[in-house]
Amino acid sequence: MKDFLRAVVMSAIPFDINSFVYDYGFKLTTKMKQLLILLCLSALTSLISGKSHCHACFDSICYSKALIFQNYPISGQLAVDRVANVVYFHYEDSRPLDHTVAFDLDDIRFLNIPDIEFSFARAVDQSTRDVYIGGANGIYKYNPETNTTSRFGLFDKTIWHIQFKDKIYYTIFMTKGLYTFEKKQSKTVAALKDYNIDDFIVDKREDIYFMSNFTVYKLKKGESKPTMFSSVIYSLTTDINENAYFVQSETRGLYKIDYKTDRLTEIGAFGSGSPFRTVFDNYNNVIYYDAVTDQLFYLTPNYGRCKVTDEGKGRRLKKKVSLTLE
Repeated sequence: MKDFLRAVVMSAIPFDINSFVYDYGFKLTTKMKQLLILLCLSALTSLISGKSHCHACFDSICYSKALIFQNYPISGQLAVDRVANVVYFHYEDSRPLDHTVAFDLDDIRFLNIPDIEFSFARAVDQSTRDVYIGGANGIYKYNPETNTTSRFGLFDKTIWHIQFKDKIYYTIFMTKGLYTFEKKQSKTVAALKDYNIDDFIVDKREDIYFMSNFTVYKLKKGESKPTMFSSVIYSLTTDINENAYFVQSETRGLYKIDYKTDRLTEIGAFGSGSPFRTVFDNYNNVIYYDAVTDQLFYLTPNYGRCKVTDEGKGRRLKKKVSLTLE
């Protein structure tokens, strides 16, 4: 990916950005200029070749994938600092040693997180850029400005899953319930104390969607009891606007909540593999972990047109992504 982007930026493209900026009154940063070059090159390549890669199809737009990481399995959550466009994750190498790391999507470089090795849960406070990292010894806080990691709380707990929305929401490994942690105080979400929660999100309405016993439930804000939402197994995530998204790894389908109807609507599909963990960056582009290949990918639009169709039935159902003519 690094070599590809370097080649793009250094390519001779018959397009004068400075003239464009002068003529149209735009003021672009260096990164914005590089992005504009990338988009122009992508469009030019599509015109010359007559086709585009379509590794995923969302809202009838083709997306190309770039490889971020491979060779070692990734465990636990992905998290994105959308201010700096940095994705955080954990992997175990062949020795085996644990590594909690970050990848800068804009500057194309890896960052090692100091003073913490194993972790499973990760979440970012987008207002401060602090990263909350959970593992076998509670929650740690990483400050990317100072590149320091400190112990934060719940040191006697093994943290399974974290989300930050005004405060920390978390679950504990092999323990029922969902909890909040604010001002060093832990509280139980009373309505969920009897549920084993495998995955959860808190959306823009502060509704909680969670997986328990192969079922998705919804706890609406202010209500005292969750309701069953779906019997289909999904991994859950939220985008830059805190809209709720659902990924079906088996079929490769991507869905989101239609907030007018409170029902799922299909956005599109991934073209291959098994998208297991998914997050959105500061451009609302998808980063996902493919559980089949143990690879982490970054999707960006190339603006080819596409469609998604169903192949097979029942457990054999797969979403198929294909190009369409303009």
